[in-house]
Amino acid sequence: MSGLRVQPLTELVGVRAVGEVNVLTRDIWESTLSELPPIGTSTDAAVVHLELSQLVSVDAGGAAAVAAVAHRLAPTGRVVLHSPPPALRRILQVMWPDTPGIEVLAP
Repeated sequence: MSGLRVQPLTELVGVRAVGEVNVLTRDIWESTLSELPPIGTSTDAAVVHLELSQLVSVDAGGAAAVAAVAHRLAPTGRVVLHSPPPALRRILQVMWPDTPGIEVLAP
C-alpha cells in the first residue's frame, strides 16, 4: 500500500489515518496535524485522537509531527494514539521520550 488517506473522526476530535507516512506523504500528514484541534477549539485541556490501526508505517518525520502536536497542546492537552504501528511507538520512545501529553492506547 502506498499513499495516505486521512478522515476526520465523527465522535472525537481527531483523524483516522490509512496508509503510510513517509517522505512522499508527509506534507499531507503535517498539514492535517497542524489543523488539530480545529479552529475555535481551545487548546487548553484539548484532547486530539489519532486512530492509527490502518497506518502501515510512519517515518521519523511523521513521528516528529505527532510530537509537535503534543508540544503545542502542552501542558494540559494531550494526543491519544489509538493502535499506532510499532515503529511509531519506538521512534517516539527513542527521539521524544520525555514529551508530555502523548498517550498510547494499544489494541
